[in-house]
Amino acid sequence: MKSKPFTHNELVKKAVYWLGHAKQCNPVFGERGSRQLSEMPDAIGFTAHESIVVEVKVSKSDLRVDKKKPHRTNGEGMGNKRFHLMPQELYEQCENHDWNGWGVITCNSYGTKQVRGMSSDEFESNIKSERDFLRSRVLEVQSFGR
Repeated sequence: MKSKPFTHNELVKKAVYWLGHAKQCNPVFGERGSRQLSEMPDAIGFTAHESIVVEVKVSKSDLRVDKKKPHRTNGEGMGNKRFHLMPQELYEQCENHDWNGWGVITCNSYGTKQVRGMSSDEFESNIKSERDFLRSRVLEVQSFGR
């Protein structure tokens, strides 16, 4: 019997959990920030020394579209470490995909697992975009108390 597919929201929650527990990030944010930002990652976490972005993918077309985003093509993305999180079945269908150095985390009914490490040590993260993102979150907390 085939399992029920994961929704994007469910996978974002798993990405946030993975960042907080497997990577010991604090703070961690899932799909939050101002719409005026140049990039709004599905999940991003920070440690004292790094920023880690997780982009959730639920389909092959979602994966293809992501590669065309301006902050992906011109090297201005957030995160000096970057991962895709996707259902195990999708990863198995995308074996020949060009991951552009990103790591991959898969998810099934048993949990999440990093199945592919990054092919380079780090990316050059866009510090201005990350600062703008963090500022938008602080302003949101100040305004709404969340």
